[in-house]
Amino acid sequence: MKKIELNRELELVRKLRAGDASAFELLFEQYSGKLFHFVNTHLDIKEESEEIVQDVFLSLWRHKKDIKSPEAFKSYLYKIALNNIRNYFIKKQVKERHKQLIAQEYLIKSELFADESDYESLIKQVDLLIQRLPAKRREIFLLSRKEGLDIAEIASYLKISESTVKNQISSAIAFLKQEAKKGGLSSTLLLALFYR
Repeated sequence: MKKIELNRELELVRKLRAGDASAFELLFEQYSGKLFHFVNTHLDIKEESEEIVQDVFLSLWRHKKDIKSPEAFKSYLYKIALNNIRNYFIKKQVKERHKQLIAQEYLIKSELFADESDYESLIKQVDLLIQRLPAKRREIFLLSRKEGLDIAEIASYLKISESTVKNQISSAIAFLKQEAKKGGLSSTLLLALFYR
């Protein structure tokens, strides 16, 4: 990086630390494309990579005062990205394992399904029901039941009240139970899914 560009970046980072939104936007323009390329080499999923880049910059804005040295800004930014990539894979692994355990338990107890295609079909049915929830309700439900966050953590993360979180989770469970029943899914599966 040329000295003039470096000096300009250092000034932008100092302004960012002071809460300057226009400096943040300029840094976003400068680094978002590079960061997307970096993230996407690990994930190779465009939408997920874009979301992680957005999360990186959201985290950067929230923790702007934690930037110790403007000179180390690029390293700080990429460190956030690496942490987000790592968390993405951890959460994905946990979610998939959770779904598999639920389906396996259901199949063992019900003895209704005999082969792997039935197992896959069951997983798809559960996923489709969850996808039918309204976007915000689905997000809250997944944060609770798939990511393992408690009510207070979800409320803090989404900047909403705890009572709103509780209401949304209750509504999600009521909807899913009702729709699952219509589709012939067992209450054993639903209890395993919703109350762990």
